[in-house]
Amino acid sequence: MRLLVFILLCFLTLILFTGCDTEGNSDPRFEAFFVKYYGGDGNQTGERVIQYNEGFLVFGTTSLINSTPKLFLVHTDRLGNKVWSQTYGCDNELQAVDVEIDADNNIVLAANTTSADLNDIIFFKLSPEGNKIDSLIFGLPQFNEVAADLTITTSNDYVITGYTTNVDIGKSDYDPTTDFEDILSVRVTSALQLFDEANWRRVYGFSGIDRGRGLVQKADGTFLFFGTTDRRPPGTPITSDPEFNIFVFPAGTDGVVTSVSPFQWLGSSESDEIAASISPTSNQGFVLAGSSIQSNNSSGIYLATLRNDDGLIFGLPLSVGNTTTTSVIEDVNGGFIIAGQEIINNTSNIFLMKTTNNGIQEWTESFGGADNDLAGEVIQLSDGSILVTGTVELESQTKMALIKTKPNGVLRP
Repeated sequence: MRLLVFILLCFLTLILFTGCDTEGNSDPRFEAFFVKYYGGDGNQTGERVIQYNEGFLVFGTTSLINSTPKLFLVHTDRLGNKVWSQTYGCDNELQAVDVEIDADNNIVLAANTTSADLNDIIFFKLSPEGNKIDSLIFGLPQFNEVAADLTITTSNDYVITGYTTNVDIGKSDYDPTTDFEDILSVRVTSALQLFDEANWRRVYGFSGIDRGRGLVQKADGTFLFFGTTDRRPPGTPITSDPEFNIFVFPAGTDGVVTSVSPFQWLGSSESDEIAASISPTSNQGFVLAGSSIQSNNSSGIYLATLRNDDGLIFGLPLSVGNTTTTSVIEDVNGGFIIAGQEIINNTSNIFLMKTTNNGIQEWTESFGGADNDLAGEVIQLSDGSILVTGTVELESQTKMALIKTKPNGVLRP
C-alpha cells in the first residue's frame, strides 16, 4: 500500500496557483491520470460520479460561509476540467444522495432535506444543461424519511430506496420497544407523479432496525433490495444481543416480495456488517460490499457476490487494515474494485482496492495527506482507468475531488 502524499502535494501546489477549480489545466500529460478539485469558499463534498456527454457529472454538496448546505453538481470534460456547475436548494439543509440520467437524457438528483430536525426526500429533474425542470418532496409530518439510493427503471420511472421512522405497525412481529426504522422505497414517474401503495410497495420491515441501501433491477424486470438489518437470522439464540447484517431480498415488478422469495442474511456472527454498495456483474449477477465493524470499533471490508438467481457465490470479510467501504464495481478486466476510507493514526485517506473474482486481494492504493479525505463513488471507463470522487480537506476547508487513475490504481505516468 502506498500513500501518495508527495503527488497530492504537487497537485495541491498547482491548486494554490490556479484556484480550487482547475478547468484551465489541460496539459496532455494529465490525460491518463489527474486529481481535480471543485468549489469556492466554504466547504464542498463529492458523493457520486457518472459518465455524461463525453465527460462526467460529479455530485455533492456546497456550504458557503453562513449558509445552509445546498446541492452542488459539476459537469466536466473527459480530462476533469469544469464545463459548468450549478447549485440547487433554498433555506433547508440539503444532503446529496445520488445522480442518474433518465431515458430522455435528463439529469435526476436524489437528496435529503432537513427542516425542524425532520428529514424528507427530494427529487430534482434537470435538463441536460443542468437547469431545473421540476422537483418533488416526499415526507410525512412527525416522521423521518431518508434516501440512500436512486434507481432509474427500464420504464423510465425513478425509485428512491432508504428508510423511514414511519414503521409498519401492522406487521406480525411489531414491537414498539425495538421497531424504530423500516425499509422505504418511493417510486415516481418521470413526470414526478407518485406511485400509490397499491402499485408499488412503499414500506418493508421487521421488528427492529431495517435500512434500505440500494435497489437494482434485474434483466426480467424484477428487483433486488439491499440494505442493513438487525433482524435475527434463523437459529440465532433469542437471548443474544441483536447484531447487524447485510440483507438482500428479491421483489416483483411492483416492489412486492412474494411468499417464496428468499430473504438472505450476509455477514459474520462476530461483527456487524453495514451495507454500502451493490452493482451488477457481467454474468447478470451482483457484487455487493459493506463495512464489517468489530467489537473494538475497528472496521474492515465485507465483499459478496450473487448469481443471477440471487444465490450466494461467496461472502467474506477482507483483512486490509482499518477500512470502511463506500462503493464497489466489477472490473472490466475481471475481479472487483472497492472504494472507501483507510484510517491511519486517526486520519482517513481515500482507499482503492482490487480483488480477483474470488475476493483475493490483488492491489491497494490510498490517496491523502495530513487531513481527512473521504471516498464517494468509484466507476471505471472502457479502457480500464478508474475514477473515484470524494471529499478532500484543504487548509481547514473541504473540496469536492475527482481522481482518475490507471487501471492498476496508480496516479502517475
